[in-house]
Amino acid sequence: MESNLTQTIFGITTHLKIPAIILGGLALPAYNVFRTTLDVDICVFIKTQERLDELINALKKKNIITLQQPKIHHDLFTVFKDNSEAEIWLKPCDAFSWDQQMVEKIQHYTDDVFVLAIEDYILTKLARSDRSSIDIDDILQILINNHNEIDWKYLHFRIEWVNFVQDFKEILRAFEIGIDKKFQKIAKEIIEKFNEK
Repeated sequence: MESNLTQTIFGITTHLKIPAIILGGLALPAYNVFRTTLDVDICVFIKTQERLDELINALKKKNIITLQQPKIHHDLFTVFKDNSEAEIWLKPCDAFSWDQQMVEKIQHYTDDVFVLAIEDYILTKLARSDRSSIDIDDILQILINNHNEIDWKYLHFRIEWVNFVQDFKEILRAFEIGIDKKFQKIAKEIIEKFNEK
C-alpha cells in the first residue's frame, strides 16, 4: 500500500505534528476490504494558511512539489515526486470539513500511516457528491466485514450530522434484495443494529 511518496508525506506530517490520514481506495485494507487502486489520497487537518505553507515548504525540501498555489480554503492540491503523484485534501470529503471529534478518533494503521475511524470513513463514501456504485459497494463490504467493530451510535450520529439518514437506509436495502445466503444473517444484524441506534 505504501509508496515512497506516501511514506515521505506521512513522515513530514508526523514531524510537523499535523494530523494526516490516508483516504480513498488505499485506506480500504484498514477496514478489511481489498480493492486495487492507484490513486493516492491523503487528507491533512490544518487550520491556518501558515501551517499549510509550512507543510508545502517541508514537502519542497524533500523534492515533493506542487504546481498549484494551495490555499486553506481550497479542497485539495496535487503533489509530485519522481514518477509519483498524490492528492492532498484539506477536508475528508467534499461534503464536510474536519471537526475535533473526527480528529480525536483517527486510528493508527501501519508505521506512520493513519486512517479515519471506520464510521467517519463510511461517511466519506456516503456523502461524496459524486457517489458511485463502487462507493456503495465499498460501504456494504465495510459493514459486512466490520459489523462487530462499528460504533453504531457514533455512525448514526455522523449520518444524521450530514443529513444522509435516508441515503444510508436506501443503501441498506441492498441487504434485503438478492444478497448471498452466507451474508443474510450478518445483513439482518446490521439493519437491526443501525435501527437500534
